[in-house]
Amino acid sequence: MPGDIDRLLKYIVHNYTAREEIKEVEREASAVDDIVAGRRRALREEEHRAEMLAAPFREGLRRADAARRAGGDAISLDDRDPQDNLIADALVHFLVGPGMATSSTRETEPMHYIYTIAIDWDQVAAVARRANVDLDAVINRAGA
Repeated sequence: MPGDIDRLLKYIVHNYTAREEIKEVEREASAVDDIVAGRRRALREEEHRAEMLAAPFREGLRRADAARRAGGDAISLDDRDPQDNLIADALVHFLVGPGMATSSTRETEPMHYIYTIAIDWDQVAAVARRANVDLDAVINRAGA
């Protein structure tokens, strides 16, 4: 996964989301071989998810940054819009799950929601620094 956004996601996968998946594998596995294979599978699945959601993740960061610059503290995403739904999936999985953002939902119609997501920019910036990623560059390149 080349590029800053991919390095940031890879860091999040290896240090946050895959760890949670691996803990679940370890709880459910019955043999050492199952644990090793499960760890590998969980990591591969998380890396694949990061590859598939890199563009929506970047777009979500870009939108959230634009909202922040305009004085807002959150963005709202409607799951009835396919792009918004992917962005919500990416931000919830890679930021809300690890505690770098918060979200709330409001039902718009049965089984459809507006996700309101607020990013903890200090935490995300700290993670980006640990991943050797220039977060400003990631956000600025997002619209290109």
